[in-house]
Amino acid sequence: MRLEGYVSKKAIRYWLENYESLAAGDKPIDAIPGNSGPKEYDGIRMSQLNKVMLDKAIEDLPDEIKACCKARWIYRVPRNKTLKIIGITRNQYDYNCRQAVDLIHDELNGSMIGVRKLLDKIRS
Repeated sequence: MRLEGYVSKKAIRYWLENYESLAAGDKPIDAIPGNSGPKEYDGIRMSQLNKVMLDKAIEDLPDEIKACCKARWIYRVPRNKTLKIIGITRNQYDYNCRQAVDLIHDELNGSMIGVRKLLDKIRS
């Protein structure tokens, strides 16, 4: 079942991993081809809206988590270099990246998370 306005963690991770394409307004190379989905209105593409929402959610992250998120997905800094610059362990870096996805998911979905959990409970 699809919830209108709900963004999955998988979609968020996809946006982060394809941030350069999202920022440029391009269609990612590995995007599924098709002609369905939202159409452009007033010259605004859905990828632009996704980028605005994603950027806002990233800026609202706690500082260390935001640093890891930006280093990994926005600036593509190698992990070892990020670990030295921020002064954290690899485990903490991995945890911060997972937390980034979780916190972005929570911010983008707000009250929809409760609705999604309820529907999942009903289906099981």
